[in-house]
Amino acid sequence: MKACLFILLLFPGLSLNAQLPRQTGRMEDAGVHLFYQKTGGKPVWLTTGGRQNFDLFAAYLREAARLGLNKEDYGPALTTALADSSYKIPTAADSLHIDSIITATVIRFFSDVAYGHLVKLPVKYNGLPALQNTGIDIAAKLADNLLSGQFSYFLPSVEPSDTAYMAVKNCIAVLYPIVMDTAFKEVPVTSLKADSSNAPLLLRLRQIGISDSLPGAGKVSLSARIRQAQRLFNMLDDGVLREPFLKALNVPLTYRLLELNNALNQLRWLHQYKKEAPVVLVNIPSTGLVFYREGKPVLYSRVITGKKSTPTPTLGSNITEVVLFPYWTVPNRIAVRELLPHIKKDRQYLVDNQFEILDKKGHIVPPSTIDWNSLGGNNFPYVIRQNTGCDNSLGIVKLNFYSPFGVYLHDTPGKALFMLQQRFFSHGCVRVEEAVPLAHFLLDKEAAAMIALEAKGSQPDQRPVIFRVPVTTYVFVLYNTAWTDATGQVRFYEDVYRENN
Repeated sequence: MKACLFILLLFPGLSLNAQLPRQTGRMEDAGVHLFYQKTGGKPVWLTTGGRQNFDLFAAYLREAARLGLNKEDYGPALTTALADSSYKIPTAADSLHIDSIITATVIRFFSDVAYGHLVKLPVKYNGLPALQNTGIDIAAKLADNLLSGQFSYFLPSVEPSDTAYMAVKNCIAVLYPIVMDTAFKEVPVTSLKADSSNAPLLLRLRQIGISDSLPGAGKVSLSARIRQAQRLFNMLDDGVLREPFLKALNVPLTYRLLELNNALNQLRWLHQYKKEAPVVLVNIPSTGLVFYREGKPVLYSRVITGKKSTPTPTLGSNITEVVLFPYWTVPNRIAVRELLPHIKKDRQYLVDNQFEILDKKGHIVPPSTIDWNSLGGNNFPYVIRQNTGCDNSLGIVKLNFYSPFGVYLHDTPGKALFMLQQRFFSHGCVRVEEAVPLAHFLLDKEAAAMIALEAKGSQPDQRPVIFRVPVTTYVFVLYNTAWTDATGQVRFYEDVYRENN
């Protein structure tokens, strides 16, 4: 009876002995309308033949959290009341209306499974076409699926199938039941003792899914389990407890689930774009890049992203050019704040670093004709440009795409920094360890011309050589603190930019 009262609150005017009032707009919804066009305009969920499908959807809704979704977003009261038979449809005339409400809920649920439930767009700038007709697409597939009697296969048919998505989903499947266990409680780990006397440590390792033993392997040492946890948090895996590790270990598991949910839904959203074109994907917190072709990862690269003071922006765009032997046109703020003090101390700095000075019209200005000591932040009418070559700060390759932030992907001569665990050193652009192989992938059959020029090397007075990318290729720069690494394992990364606060 309580469920019935809740239904009355959801649908004002509804009584158990009165006709359900019509809600304008539901049947006019494009997805719902298309669905009933395909199914013949009759109820499909609570009929004798459709009840099994409805019960299966009700079960999906109860376990929505395992899919990175919140069942409360789908108004579960009606579905629950109908599933447990605590609410009876007043009259036969109301059946289609109730059925249409269920259909709208089912379409919304599976649209989120396929395209992601996003509170906000994952990028600050998206220069790519927005995903269109998601509800209509799901409605058409749902109707065809029901008509063919294949509803039990519908959920896996609309879910992404790539390894990163499945890894994140499996991680949710491990953590969710632990958090929901009635005996679960957060016990902070405060001691740096890496031994069996540290009971909160042993408990936390079990809570994050690191068990005491592996099947068929006997007991696993505590040190081995600590190292596994350190890898989970992208830290030095030496088995020694340190304060940063304890800080990561003590993050509430409910928060870890939110990180995983966010990642899962962004992977759904991204999956739709991966079906349209090749994708270069950068995740900032993990400082990693993956190039996907036909939805499959074909190249992984470590990257260097922006410092906390000069963060790399999130974006979606289209890579249009590969520039071989690029100039580096130094942004004004870098020129004034970082280069100008060096130039004032030693004019040779310009020569040693292959810098040229241009006026605002792009004409080269001899450095000896400039009164450098008179220049400053409010008076710098020049552009500093670094010539091409292996010592150029952009390396030998730059990948161009439009964004309002003036950032791009590029090579770098500073290869040693890629060996570090934390790689946040740039002014906002993304330095790519495998920039040259990535450029070859992007150019595909036209890469031969680039390879030939690479073999000759940068020549005296070398000018940049621009190659158009022949195939539409998307680039995404995302920010996810839960993400997969190069091996496909889920890791939790530091929230360097404090985006999740």
